[in-house]
Amino acid sequence: MSQAIEFKRYAEAVNAERYRVTSIKMQADGGKQAYILDKKDGITRGFTPQEIEQRTPEMQRLQRRGENLYYTPLSSDKHHILIDDMNREKLERLIRDGYKPAALIESSPGNYQAVITVPKLGTPHDRDVGNRLSDALNREYGDPKLSGAIHPHRAPGYENRKPKHQREDGSYPEVRLLKAERRECQKTLALSREIDAEYQRRAVQKAQAQQPERSKAKPDLALAAACGSAIDAYQRHYCDVLKRQRGEADLSRVDSMIAVRMRVTGHDQAAIEGAIRQCAPAARLTDDGHSWDDYAQRTARYAFSAAGDRQAADLGKYRQQWMKLEGRAVEAQKPLEMGLSL
Repeated sequence: MSQAIEFKRYAEAVNAERYRVTSIKMQADGGKQAYILDKKDGITRGFTPQEIEQRTPEMQRLQRRGENLYYTPLSSDKHHILIDDMNREKLERLIRDGYKPAALIESSPGNYQAVITVPKLGTPHDRDVGNRLSDALNREYGDPKLSGAIHPHRAPGYENRKPKHQREDGSYPEVRLLKAERRECQKTLALSREIDAEYQRRAVQKAQAQQPERSKAKPDLALAAACGSAIDAYQRHYCDVLKRQRGEADLSRVDSMIAVRMRVTGHDQAAIEGAIRQCAPAARLTDDGHSWDDYAQRTARYAFSAAGDRQAADLGKYRQQWMKLEGRAVEAQKPLEMGLSL
């Protein structure tokens, strides 16, 4: 089967936005020389599936020169977790335990790789969650030394040209795509939610630990009002707003934008204040001398000021979109339910 056909099967299953292609040349002294096909001025974004099709002849030439080809799937809204270096027993245990890879690859005779696709949660912890997923799954089933959620694997349809795999006739085994099915693994998604919840708890604990003793000594009504849904909403909006920023973001402005968004989706002033009070400190690398109590009050108050009224009225058209972002059921919109001062 041609490399182009194998890539089409693989890409339809893994469902990544782009694919980085790496060619590795094995040198006589045992060293390796890597070449990333799309890298320019130190930057690599990967290829679209259509661009891979156009570059297939170049990749075939690289193989004829004795080089090894690798794909790295890349997506902004999904993790593509590689489980590497599995024998048959570990692969069967992975499947038996309920994990559902989108692609199963035989990288060399008796050695297997799996690619699991799982949606990102849209929180500030996405990168850490992906890295932890990779670490946990490889420690249990694959290569315990593999680190990082973004990792290359051998390209199906091309040869594995490691010297130890060379046959007596001088040929090399082909990397085989054993199974390709577009699907997202629900068991891995559940694990990612557990890991993310752990990071959220740590963020809250860090924010609480940074508060002055005077704040701990008195009842904090805003903190009590910030239920888990408001905190989760803040974190989802924070991640979404940062994705849309160009250059270095003004985090105070980001918090104001989030406060207005949360007003539009129906959170009250106390819940917004409490969410900012808990989450905003953890988003800063330094304390910057903030009085977080005052900061949270001012920012939440702004969302319900006259200026906040105007912004909320203008942004009401995004209510359904933002409620979906928060993972909430979208109710029939009631024009007066936000109490806008029009």
